[in-house]
Amino acid sequence: MSRFIAIDLGGTNLRGAIVDENLNILKVFRERSTRYSNDELYAQIKEMIQKLLDSPSNDGSIKYIGVSACGFCEDGILKLAPNLYIKNFDISHRLKADFPELVSGVVNDANCSGLIESMKGAAKGCKDSFFITISTGVGTGLIVDNKLVDVPLEIGHIYVTYQNRFYELEQLCSGTGIVLLCNLNGLIVKDAAEFFSLVKTKNAKALDVYEDWLKLLSSVLANAQLSFNPEKIVVSGGLVKSADIFINDLQKVTEAFCAPFPVRPVQLVLAQFDQDTGLMGASGVALDLMNRE
Repeated sequence: MSRFIAIDLGGTNLRGAIVDENLNILKVFRERSTRYSNDELYAQIKEMIQKLLDSPSNDGSIKYIGVSACGFCEDGILKLAPNLYIKNFDISHRLKADFPELVSGVVNDANCSGLIESMKGAAKGCKDSFFITISTGVGTGLIVDNKLVDVPLEIGHIYVTYQNRFYELEQLCSGTGIVLLCNLNGLIVKDAAEFFSLVKTKNAKALDVYEDWLKLLSSVLANAQLSFNPEKIVVSGGLVKSADIFINDLQKVTEAFCAPFPVRPVQLVLAQFDQDTGLMGASGVALDLMNRE
């Protein structure tokens, strides 16, 4: 059975793994993602790939590298990664130069994660699905007729209005954005986990902020339902750790926005691969490369 390397390049963490065709993770490394420098980030990725190749889990069958990258990707180039503070990062060209014996592919993280959830995860069996990851940033992927619509769809950077100002969606609704949303309302929290803990204990000020967060995020999910009419909306990312607190409320508010229109019922489901969605998405890229040859 063939094995391949999956690289999950996120705004917070960089993870690399050896994965087999059945999506079993055989070896994994995890580090904080390097920011601000293309060269330093590539050196980190290169070192991680070399460690994987030198691992006992490499049985000699590795021929492909799939990269799931946060940001705007085109032709193997990470054109812009706002959460990494880099642009024009030509990952594919560098990998080809340093690992000429391996074939690599680079795809927007939410796009390939949406695809693997459609192929083998929470949206398996659905022809049309929508994927959203809520973590350091907010990203999405769209599957229509079992095929990835491979465009950036960087919903995290669409503009929303709040308190008479414009913000990018992820500035208020992502894991880090929740901290700003709280601050704008006089509530000081160190992270999203602390915020949802306050929501769980019915803290009055946190509940007010929570209602605003639900409306902002649900309006975007409702627009996705109205625009693409997916059978399922798959929810992933770091905030899923608190899904027991918010997922039912998020479903209800999204349903309320969609209620006047003749679309499919809103169906929010949690990603099957949970915190491994990024690695699984990268694995999907590698599997696609393998299947095309």
